Amino acid sequence: MATWMPRLKNPQLPIDSELSASQLLLENPDFEDFWYHELMKNKKFETYSRHASLIEFAALQIKEKFSSNDDQVNYLLENLELYCQLKSRQDYKKLSKILLLLLEEIGVFFTVPKQQLSKSTTYNPPYEIVDVFIDFLFQILKEIHDIHPDFIVSVEGSFQVLWNKLGFLLNFLGDTPCLHPSEVNPLTHIEAVLNESGSFLYSFFFVRNQVQAPRMDLELSDLLRNFELVEAKIKEHCIVVSNMPSCTTRKTAVASLFIVDSLLDDLTHLLIHKADQIVGVNDQIVTLHEELILLRSSLKDITLQQHPQLEELLIQTTDIAYEIEYIINTFPPVWYLTLRLPQFMDKIKRILMGIEETKKNIDTGIIEVENYPIEQVSSQEKGPLILEDIVVGFDNKEIEIAEQLVRGPEHRQIISIFGMPGVGKTTLAKKLYNNPSVVYHFDKRAWCVVSQTYNKRNIFTDILRSVKDHDKETITQMDDESLLEALYKSLIKRRYLIVIDDIWDVNSWNDFGRYFPDDKNGSRILFTTRHKEVGLKASHHSVVNELPILSDVECWELLRRKVFQKEHCPQELVGIGKQIATNCQGIPLAVVVIAAVLEKIEKKDELWHKVATSLSSVISEDPNKFFNILELSYKHLPMHLKPCFLYFGTLVKVQEMAVEELMCHWVGQGFIKKEEGKSSEDVAYEYLVDLIDRSLIQVAKRTALGRVKTCNVHDLLYDMCLRIAVQQNFMIDIFKRPKIYDCSDGYFNISALTQLKRLVNVRYLVIPFIFPLMEKFHKLEFLYVQNGTEVEIPDFLLEMVNLRHMIFMGYSRFSKSRIWRVTEDEIFQINNLQSISNLKISNKMEGEILRCSPNLRRLKCFLEEFQDLSFLNRLESLSLTFPSNYVTRLISLPWNLRKLTLASFYMSWEQAKIIGRLPNLVVLKLLEGIFEGNQWNTTEGEFQQLKVLKLSLVPDTEWNASSDPFPRLEQLVLKYCYLEKIPSSFCDIPMLQMIEVHCCKQSVAESAMQIQEEQRDMGNEELQVIISSYT
Repeated sequence: MATWMPRLKNPQLPIDSELSASQLLLENPDFEDFWYHELMKNKKFETYSRHASLIEFAALQIKEKFSSNDDQVNYLLENLELYCQLKSRQDYKKLSKILLLLLEEIGVFFTVPKQQLSKSTTYNPPYEIVDVFIDFLFQILKEIHDIHPDFIVSVEGSFQVLWNKLGFLLNFLGDTPCLHPSEVNPLTHIEAVLNESGSFLYSFFFVRNQVQAPRMDLELSDLLRNFELVEAKIKEHCIVVSNMPSCTTRKTAVASLFIVDSLLDDLTHLLIHKADQIVGVNDQIVTLHEELILLRSSLKDITLQQHPQLEELLIQTTDIAYEIEYIINTFPPVWYLTLRLPQFMDKIKRILMGIEETKKNIDTGIIEVENYPIEQVSSQEKGPLILEDIVVGFDNKEIEIAEQLVRGPEHRQIISIFGMPGVGKTTLAKKLYNNPSVVYHFDKRAWCVVSQTYNKRNIFTDILRSVKDHDKETITQMDDESLLEALYKSLIKRRYLIVIDDIWDVNSWNDFGRYFPDDKNGSRILFTTRHKEVGLKASHHSVVNELPILSDVECWELLRRKVFQKEHCPQELVGIGKQIATNCQGIPLAVVVIAAVLEKIEKKDELWHKVATSLSSVISEDPNKFFNILELSYKHLPMHLKPCFLYFGTLVKVQEMAVEELMCHWVGQGFIKKEEGKSSEDVAYEYLVDLIDRSLIQVAKRTALGRVKTCNVHDLLYDMCLRIAVQQNFMIDIFKRPKIYDCSDGYFNISALTQLKRLVNVRYLVIPFIFPLMEKFHKLEFLYVQNGTEVEIPDFLLEMVNLRHMIFMGYSRFSKSRIWRVTEDEIFQINNLQSISNLKISNKMEGEILRCSPNLRRLKCFLEEFQDLSFLNRLESLSLTFPSNYVTRLISLPWNLRKLTLASFYMSWEQAKIIGRLPNLVVLKLLEGIFEGNQWNTTEGEFQQLKVLKLSLVPDTEWNASSDPFPRLEQLVLKYCYLEKIPSSFCDIPMLQMIEVHCCKQSVAESAMQIQEEQRDMGNEELQVIISSYT
């Protein structure tokens, strides 16, 4: 027992191996009386409460930061749990004793751990133990300050100095010189001063009055002097390592020069807006800015050429840019900037010399370089991507399996497609899933992916979203029992088709197959699998279909059609083309990937021979030849696309990835080049389309406007991506410099976020709530708040210069202070917000706040009364939801709208004419609304650009259309609508491609079929009609 613990009248406690120390003390009445009188009766209860709060906070921090495998931690947690139980019962006598025990137990954690104590993370930095310990001291220091006992008033200024000193040490541990050993060995001195800091902060647990304040002041002064000695050692160390042959540690083998553009923006922002923080080094930072501009210009020409020396220079440039970015954005003391800035400029000069020497060697022919493949056709020139894949060799199999699906026994039957990876199992399953006869035959269809590791709840969620008109949020909120019940009710008594893609083991089917009812009505389960026995073992009545590899002739046919589309292959390329096709070993995926390489280069015999030579060499040099074939496509990627593709390797493999989220990640990581006149998202989308054109990414779903909505990566390409990302240290690089902070898994570590100096570069943030410290994240561009209840938007968010996307899961409101400032006619700073989601607006004053966001392109909000938003003249997508039974009075709408969604509205059909006059409207969704009157008359001149029209829960209405309605309409979707029929004039719409009718009157379904027949008579064979469950 520690020497500062009180002497008890009866110190001999009974020994019982089954009782903890805390339980033994609880049994001792003398101990209980002593501490109750000492802490509760003779002292102020307020003082007691503060110390109790501080002890509890320290114990919780230890629980969060240190490993649960440590015996000391487990012993502390045992008593902390007991403390919380007593606290809930307000048993203050026993609480005081447990606090004493906790106070003794936490003492050992106020020194730097001698072994790895931190919880496992994705990436462990070299000095993680010290890193974690500094953060622990930060939390204790902050908590002491927040409790703010009277006796720290006199040293509050020194507390701030201590905070800054600890912050500098934390940042130094992440800087490049710290990664290099030297005879100075600053880490030893750092650990010593941190132990001293821990001892000092631990002493606060015993200070209770002003009498002890002078001693505390003296100890703090000595501590700060020791920090200055450590800083002198750090300075000495940095000078020593800067003279070492290789001071800069390569962080990644993948260059991304756009980080230089981002760094130049940071330096400009620093010089203009934070000049007071760099007094004394302003001129050096200006010089650094100029040197970086020169470096960026020098690199411009060589980024199009391939050679190891050039790639090495580009990687060095990326590394030094990251190094400078880290220092600039952590705002170290000026003395450290004075030390590091000359080192940065020296490194840049060495890179510039290397560039000049390499260029000279290229010009004189000493080294030979190859240019990156010349792009033949840009994505923009090609027009929209073809929705249907080019497929070769599947025709007979598709017919055969389609017959198995729509005919055969009445009992629920399992049909399996098996074959080797990349042979086209999923592609064939998709064709079957969308086959018109299959679509018509089944009442419900759903698609899910199982893979080797799967989450049963996620599978059921995917299926339920397909077969039931539920949004993701509604399903997410269901408990497991409600989810299964909803799924069962959605399938019972209905003929359904469930595609289970990439199932590896029959045990997976045994795990969840019982939840699919068998009503003897012809329902089907379609497997795709690599293993024949999965289908055989799943059911005695299953049908197993093997998908063979392609023949050489089929490989050439697929390659030719992928490269030349409908054009002819030049005769001089036929021979070498067939050789390339044969080398693809009959695997369609390999053919598609190599075809994408050929499509991007000039159609010249010598270039195709180079590809054939590369293909032959990778097949012969490694038994794992298939991966080598795929890696050729990566080697042919332009430099700016390589990090975008490798980023998939850092993500968990999912069935579909939302493209908007993916592009936000790319932008947040700094992979996207800034181009004049284009948003970062527009450029990112071009990169995405380029990767799709190269067959490295697959389109999963498209938006109503034809843009890619979700995408995925083939399993083999994902494995290849993961392997390259690991080999080239790409994953370590991503985790080492966090620019993406995503708490979507539900775990939110607030202590990590309080390390502001480590998150200054964060650009993409997903969190469950807003907190004040976010104001310091000046580079934040994307904010996604997963709030369950309504939140208030703090003013600082609307004034963050770089914030462009602000998404809330639940509703959000403008702050009361913001609304009050509007009433005072205050002029707000213009922000750069481009999208806001789930904003609630109650009155005109709140609507006026949106005037400070003139760049908005997307807005989703709940209007408690209609607002005139026509001043948002850049708005392209608008979603408005109204209170039930609120009479909506459409006055005007933003003129440039391309997409409009109205939900829970109540308006007249005449007001719909306001919508019809919008000149650029392409997508219109009217959901769960009520119209006055029972007749909708659309007249000529309305909806001139409309391509997609969706009506859901529209009441009993007669729909009359002019002779020239919706001249560009491509898709009509009707759900739960009580219309009498679709106007016959729809037969004359030349561009109509799809009509979907779900749960409408039989007369509506019949009119859809009639339109399809007449369109076919006029030569439109493309029109599809999908009908399900008419009433």
